[in-house]
Amino acid sequence: MRLFLFFLVVMISCTNDPKLVQEFVSYKQQAIEQIKGAELLHTENGKLKVRVVASSVERFQDIQPALIFSDYLEVYFYNDSSQLQSTLMADYASIDEDKKIMLAQNNVILINNDNKKLETDELVWDENKNKIYTDKKVKITTGKEVVYGEGFTSTPDFNQYSITKIHGTFDFATQTH
Repeated sequence: MRLFLFFLVVMISCTNDPKLVQEFVSYKQQAIEQIKGAELLHTENGKLKVRVVASSVERFQDIQPALIFSDYLEVYFYNDSSQLQSTLMADYASIDEDKKIMLAQNNVILINNDNKKLETDELVWDENKNKIYTDKKVKITTGKEVVYGEGFTSTPDFNQYSITKIHGTFDFATQTH
């Protein structure tokens, strides 16, 4: 009899209030699309400018960031002749489609055609300004030097860049004529 009363009390206390269930479900915005193994292409005037290859993409509606890339992605930047200029890799990224800004985070690496390599924890790509930047610590490795700093700005091709709070090893080899 005691066992029966115990189960009766448990069953009565396990009812779900529909209002509480609705609040719980709507508390976290659900993705309207989930894609595994995605490739996204961005073109301008019929020319490939950016290619994104991602393990996992979630698209959200009416909230920003609208796109979430998790579990690794690669972003390939192309010039006006559709030639590859640089590659960005990260474990995670989000895109605010309204502002056209991508925030890449965790193990971020940017490599250009000259094999310059940037490593940081966070990097922002502002498509409208055609700039990539961070205020985080950076490490830049070239064939001749390793430069550390805090703060970085460049174009996506990573050919010309600036670093703030710079330190590291430098190659000031002079040319002889």
